[in-house]
Amino acid sequence: MNPSKAPGKDGLSAMFYQKFRDTIGTSVTAACLEILNGGRSVEDINSTVITLIPKTQNPVSMTDYRPISLCNVVYKIIAKVITNRLKGVMGKVISENQCAFIPGRLIFDNTIVGFECLHRLKINWRKKGSMAIKIDIAKAYDRVEWNFIEKMMLRMGFSTKWVKLVMNCVSKVSYSFMLNGEICGNIKPSRGLRQGDP
Repeated sequence: MNPSKAPGKDGLSAMFYQKFRDTIGTSVTAACLEILNGGRSVEDINSTVITLIPKTQNPVSMTDYRPISLCNVVYKIIAKVITNRLKGVMGKVISENQCAFIPGRLIFDNTIVGFECLHRLKINWRKKGSMAIKIDIAKAYDRVEWNFIEKMMLRMGFSTKWVKLVMNCVSKVSYSFMLNGEICGNIKPSRGLRQGDP
């Protein structure tokens, strides 16, 4: 974990955990294992601060900012453990058409498939029943419905214990906001995913 990343709501950076590993390592490991084994709720550490980073020199509208989620390091460890466990089965449960986020697949492959589809349409333009639809959903991760993720994972054959663990990470979250250097507010969302969620 990059030690220079911004800390979460608790103010403790990865550098802190790395520097004091000999002192707190056993306790952090025990806390992570307790959460991963279902003995403790992830909700205790799943508090995220959202802050805005300007994309341009002189931002004038909200689109000129990039929101980033600042998660606690212990939560990041748990999310990483779950993500690493998922990597072993991703290639089996994700369609070959999905190229992003799967080891050994390139997102560029989707561009080639798109060009192939357009080429096929161009060749067969006189035939009825052919068309292309391009959909780009803005802020797609913010719109993901949690019950869809849960039902999809169960349908794919993941155990209920595993699905519960993932869903706890995704749904037992609260958001606060960094405004003018102060953390304020507390929102419990009802859908959406953060970057880094399992």
